[in-house]
Amino acid sequence: MIAQRHIIASVYVGLFFGVGIYLPFLPVWLAGRGYDAAFIAVALSVPLLARLCTQPLGGLIADRTGRPRLTVILYSLASALCFVAVLAAPGPWTLLAALGLASVFWQPTLPVLDAYTVARRRAIGLDYGRTRLWGSVSFIGGNVTGGLMLGAFPGDGVIWLIVAGCLACALLALPLEEAATPAGGRETVGGRLPAALLVGLGAAAMVQGAHGVLYAFSSLHWQSQGLSGGIIGTLWAVGVMAEAALFRFGTRLTARLGPARLIALGGVSGVVRFAAMGFDPPSFLLVPLQMLHAGTFACTYLGTVELVARHAPAGRGASLQALATWGGTIGVALTTLIAGPLWERAGAATFFLAAGVGGAGAVLAFLAHRLQAREN
Repeated sequence: MIAQRHIIASVYVGLFFGVGIYLPFLPVWLAGRGYDAAFIAVALSVPLLARLCTQPLGGLIADRTGRPRLTVILYSLASALCFVAVLAAPGPWTLLAALGLASVFWQPTLPVLDAYTVARRRAIGLDYGRTRLWGSVSFIGGNVTGGLMLGAFPGDGVIWLIVAGCLACALLALPLEEAATPAGGRETVGGRLPAALLVGLGAAAMVQGAHGVLYAFSSLHWQSQGLSGGIIGTLWAVGVMAEAALFRFGTRLTARLGPARLIALGGVSGVVRFAAMGFDPPSFLLVPLQMLHAGTFACTYLGTVELVARHAPAGRGASLQALATWGGTIGVALTTLIAGPLWERAGAATFFLAAGVGGAGAVLAFLAHRLQAREN
């Protein structure tokens, strides 16, 4: 019988394969359909904005029902149907509506799965970082596969690969054991959370939000500089390989630094990474800059998950993880919306906006660490 920790890792593989295609290549797919940079920024922001109203609900449903496994399966199947609707959309408005609806189901899947994994780590001897890294490995597979698909079969192939990833996530989740956690109570979360958690979540939202410029325009910018789809996919893969390496030792690093300082490290890494990208560096420097994804994303992600895990009451883990992801959604959405018009005028210099947002997140994270020390 396959151990549950291996099954959980496989669900991350299914989920992140599609994400590894969506992030770098959806903008390219939209451009291939004739949409300009302003529309692409709106198209990437609409799913983010749609999640603002629905993402906390996704975690709340999982907590209220006490059935996170079933929630992951149903969300993944619904996501696959929605991306089919993206392909079938006859015009820009219906395309935006389909993308927004897809995000309603697809994006809450990750915080529900994260909460499930954290809740099970003691019961089945699971190391969260080492389990989560398989999602990063699968993201790399999506980057490379999407780049090859774009080069060999330009058109709708990348969207069909996203559909395949959603279906794989649902199928791989079938053997999971239900978490058997008590259904969450009806009391509200607000007012019961410590200041260190709230400030820390704000810091994480800003650091993750700084990635909005990267997600929206880096692939298009690299393509305009003559880089092929395969090279662009490889550049994304380099960043996620560094992310996966950090996840491999994430538990040890979290124990040493603590969650707030991990988020602060992510913010400082963002200042370095995005400020350098603002100078439009030569292509050979893109590899080391992409490796800083281990700091900007992975440190922030691990810090956020651990910050929530230390404060989540029984039966409320998915709700709080969804709340944390919701904050990141707000950050990315706002940065992306601002970046669209700026990119039209300033090009790569728009990355200086990302550097400033990451720096502000680092300051908030240091404040969260100070608050945590006082609360202890």
